[in-house]
Amino acid sequence: MKNEAGFSLLEIIITISLAGIVLAVMSRTIKTGLEINSFLADKNDAVNWTESLLEAFRSKEFDLSDSEQKIEAEFLKQLQILESEELQKNYELHKIELSPYENNGVIYEGLYKLKIIVNYNCRDRERKHELITLLKE
Repeated sequence: MKNEAGFSLLEIIITISLAGIVLAVMSRTIKTGLEINSFLADKNDAVNWTESLLEAFRSKEFDLSDSEQKIEAEFLKQLQILESEELQKNYELHKIELSPYENNGVIYEGLYKLKIIVNYNCRDRERKHELITLLKE
């Protein structure tokens, strides 16, 4: 009787098939992970930029009792300096809303609601991020 060391053709075929299945599942998992990472990176960029807009707004001395259009125009003029040195981005300021804070029909004097809306592209779809905060005069 001969001592035959090694693998049979059937064992090699089964091993290669199992390895192919495992690689297919892993490649799909990696692709999904990269898509999620890209989505979260785009959203995170828009969120961080929106928060930096809020901080820029807070650091400027605005008379909150002025009209919303006047405040927005002044803020956008100051924002152009920030934008001139900005790297390529996939988000833009859509709207700034500033209004007296109202709750249950009561308007609180000296308190304002600031709403910043930023549009950004993520996975070939336009999305919006809103940041709402209260400002004290």
